[in-house]
Amino acid sequence: MDEKTQQHAPVTGYVPGGFDMFHQGHLNILRAARERCDRLVVGVTSDEALIRMKGRAPVIPLKERCDLVSSLRFVDAVVVDLDQDKRLAWRLQPFDVLFKGDDWKGTPKGAQLEAEMAEVGARVVYLPYTPSTSSTKLRRFIAPEDFADEDSARKSDHLAEGDGQ
Repeated sequence: MDEKTQQHAPVTGYVPGGFDMFHQGHLNILRAARERCDRLVVGVTSDEALIRMKGRAPVIPLKERCDLVSSLRFVDAVVVDLDQDKRLAWRLQPFDVLFKGDDWKGTPKGAQLEAEMAEVGARVVYLPYTPSTSSTKLRRFIAPEDFADEDSARKSDHLAEGDGQ
């Protein structure tokens, strides 16, 4: 029997994310994830969790972000993701594979994610990150005042190092 005719257990994939200001990078990771699983569940991070993780509220409210993601024909289900610990997401909606951008690969947070997923019997698959656009870049463009403190700190660091002119 060849591989195409063999029976296999359906694979449920999970993609967590804020999906704020939905853009090409979001679309790319969701499409790539769907190609690698039979059922795609997307965890849209709650407003409260985004504030805890990123220190600021999303531009687009949770319900609208969920509506946008659920309108994609290749997304089978959308759930609200409540915490950075994806074991909680797994307990609420079990999945086989968690898909994440490869900007996490080889980082301490990626290693932690891999260890936590191994605890529940899921694996992490890294997919190409789209560096040309991100919600942070979009937000920096449309609301630069949100980044004034970061920019000031960066300039101070450069001046202290002798880089600034």
